[in-house]
Amino acid sequence: MQEPTKKPHPAGVAAGINSHSNYSTHDALNEVTSRLKGVINRHNGGMLAFCPSHDDRKGRSLAIGTGRQGQILLKCFAGCSIHEITAAIDLNPADLFSRESRYELQSRSYFNEWQILAALQHDALVVLLAARAMLTGRALPESDVTFLSQAVLRINEAASYSRRFQ
Repeated sequence: MQEPTKKPHPAGVAAGINSHSNYSTHDALNEVTSRLKGVINRHNGGMLAFCPSHDDRKGRSLAIGTGRQGQILLKCFAGCSIHEITAAIDLNPADLFSRESRYELQSRSYFNEWQILAALQHDALVVLLAARAMLTGRALPESDVTFLSQAVLRINEAASYSRRFQ
């Protein structure tokens, strides 16, 4: 007799772990790891487990961690999607987020002047080497031409960036 297969619950239904009123990141992490096999702690604070969505016999390919906003992070190094992983443990991706976690707009950090100059210094050196190669009559490979095109764009962007502060 064949066992019925479990189907993932749609987001927001009462069967999901996210439906509990006092749901926290710690509770979610415990719930997710309790549904996985072979969970071990890593030295960086994360965990590894056997991926439930493919035949993971040779080694643990599923990394588990916690994100900045308290969400549960799952990464299968064999390439399984988050939907495949959560469905295999009878959850849905919404269950990986606590009710309290909200996306908050982060202030954008800009590059310092020395960082821009260091990048431009590297690009200028590449342009110089390419110019010397062309002076000797050597044709540049397509990858070098592509890199030079990108360097020109970066130099122009840096120039327009610096004009904003004048």
